[in-house]
Parts: sequence; structure tokens; C-alpha cells
Amino acid sequence: MYLDILNYQKFYVSAIGKFLAHRIENQLKKYCYLYDNQNIGCFGYAHPYLSFLKEYNLSISYCYSKRMGISDEAVIKGKKILIDEERIPFQDSFFDHAFLIHYLENNHNTKLSLREIWRSLSPEGKLYIIIPNKKSSWYLSDKSPFSSGNGFSKKQISQLLEESFFDIQSIERLIYFPNLNIKLINHDFIEKFGSILFKYFNGVYFCVVKKRIYANIKRQDLIKSSLVKKVIKKI
Repeated sequence: MYLDILNYQKFYVSAIGKFLAHRIENQLKKYCYLYDNQNIGCFGYAHPYLSFLKEYNLSISYCYSKRMGISDEAVIKGKKILIDEERIPFQDSFFDHAFLIHYLENNHNTKLSLREIWRSLSPEGKLYIIIPNKKSSWYLSDKSPFSSGNGFSKKQISQLLEESFFDIQSIERLIYFPNLNIKLINHDFIEKFGSILFKYFNGVYFCVVKKRIYANIKRQDLIKSSLVKKVIKKI
């Protein structure tokens, strides 16, 4: 299990850990538009993926679960806070952006944790989530940092985010190469053809969502339509 901070640190200093973080960070940078003086929340063990934050003048809070422990790594520049996932110590609408990495899958009450993240995000604030695919080798292997806690299907994570008042902008399938420190492996080749031949066995999902502050009219219409059909069927 990778709930301890030391296990994560050990993985991310390895060659495969650095390659994984670099690969995912490149995707994060494509979707994350930052400005100086914004408030950023990093929940879980996120900093290996966020070196690009150094390019901006930001107020960054690194938030660690009490069960994980807090990092003492000098490379992390920002506030380090030990939190209870179900009651995070931030005021309403505080963060402009929030990153959840090695976080959501380890929560006891996922819905309540997401609700707290929603509360702390500014109106239409952005949330970026890296979460394991329950069908992947990265989730099923006990040597993987994504093997702890719960894995998700794309349908499950989509439903969870919708129910937690987020508008989904993108859910991407990432990481098809194996968790192996072998230099002869051509990770780029495996990533390219794995996404075609083994589309549904990606290692993680990368979710980009926006805080919803108004009712989802389309979803309400679907619910009403479903209820009408049920009533007609009974009649």
C-alpha cells in the first residue's frame, strides 16, 4: 500500500517515477492556464507533477492526508498542511485552481471530500484530477503508487463529478507503458500503440473540471424526462 509519504518519495526518485511524472505534467500544462497571485491547492502527493508552477508567482498550499504524513522535501516551495479530507481548513471560494493527485482514491468518503474541494474553489474554479483506472496494471500491481485505495471506471468518475456539482471539460486516458525500470523499453512506442490496441486499460484518468455554481438544466431535463416515462409506463 502506498499510503505512507515515504513510499511515494521512493517511487518518484526512481527512473520510472520521474518519467511518469514528466509525461503527465506535459498534459497538465496544456489545460492549466495560470496567472500570478492566484491561490493554488495541491492535495495528496502532487508536487512531482507540478514543477511548472515555479514559472509563476503563486500562493501554493500542499495538503497532505493525516494517514499519509507530511513531506519534508526541500524541493517543495509553499505552505505544507496536514488535513482531514472531509473538513479542509480553507474558506469558501479560496482556490483558483486545485490539483488532486494520489488523493481521491485514498479518501474514505469520496463524495464528502469532493464537496469540500468544491466549497473551497472560487466560482468557476478549475480542478485537475489524476485517478487510477481500476482495469489497469498500475492499479492491480502492489508496486505501483496507484494501487492503494479505490480504482475507477470512466463512467464512475464521470458520475461522481457530475453529482458533486462539477462540469466536466475533459477526461483523458493516460499511461499505457508498464511500471518497470527497464531502459530498453520504448515507452513512447508502447504509449502510442497501447492507446489503440489496449484503449480501455490505461493506467490513469486525467480529469479537468470546472466548479458549477448554477443548476445543470440539461441534467434536470433528463431527470424529468425519465420520471415522465416511468409514470406513463405505470399508467
